[in-house]
Amino acid sequence: MSMEAFIMERAASLGFAAAGIARAGASRSWPRYRQWLDAGMHAGMSYLARRARERETPAALLPGARSVLAVAARYPSRGGSLWYSTYAQGLDYHEALGLRLRALADDIAKRAGKPVRSRVCVDTAPLLEREWAVRAGLGWLGRQNSLVVPGAGCCVFIGALLLDMELEASPERSSQCGDCRLCVDACPAGALRHDGFLDARLCRSYLSIEHAGALPAGPGGGLAGTVYGCDACTAVCPWNRQGENLALSEFNPVPELPDPGQIIALSAGGFERVFAGTPIRRIGLGRLRRNALAAIGRT
Repeated sequence: MSMEAFIMERAASLGFAAAGIARAGASRSWPRYRQWLDAGMHAGMSYLARRARERETPAALLPGARSVLAVAARYPSRGGSLWYSTYAQGLDYHEALGLRLRALADDIAKRAGKPVRSRVCVDTAPLLEREWAVRAGLGWLGRQNSLVVPGAGCCVFIGALLLDMELEASPERSSQCGDCRLCVDACPAGALRHDGFLDARLCRSYLSIEHAGALPAGPGGGLAGTVYGCDACTAVCPWNRQGENLALSEFNPVPELPDPGQIIALSAGGFERVFAGTPIRRIGLGRLRRNALAAIGRT
């Protein structure tokens, strides 16, 4: 069995819905990413601009990187509560994917019979993950700016393992979105632009999770029907009819998440108990209360 076949087999056994390999090199999408930043569409996420140059090549994160192993992990497309994005209703994906990728890195080194330098990247490293997932043949970038994986849909988390070993690249896939625009039309705030960019300044996911301070006026800032994130553009994707059985158990919804009225009444200790281990904990009680008030039309 080749090293590439071993990696694919091991990735599947670890629960990843898809895995693939790309040759490390210069980013193809970095100029467009720079254009997005220059237009201010990253809104208040200044950290994206501070480390922009590091996204030009994986070698900026792992000197000598020669291959990028990209993986996708499925999460349920339906949650237990309509007030929260489905991805956030389970345990934190950073830890779940990180543990699996570190185990995979150890297995690769053992199989190689020699030290293999690697770096695990799960969302927080300055890597253009979606580009590398596409280049590794996992799927294509949909009009909602999410990775679409055949057989698994677009409710997926992306992880990457940078390696200093040469591996054969997986074949890339062409987009199969065709003329479908369901995701663009479903966005309640018009954040998905017709030129393919996502304007975070309008996006309800950005506003409810990343935005600090008071919410702006307008359709995006209204947050009607949500207190954390927005699933409008992924919920309508026809590709999400596939792959529900591939969702990892860690991402199953935790029971009885509070509604807006209950959030407003939560104590600091209650917030910690309810949201421990979930991505929601990261925004803190103050921001979640702000969202809850906006969701029910109060200030």
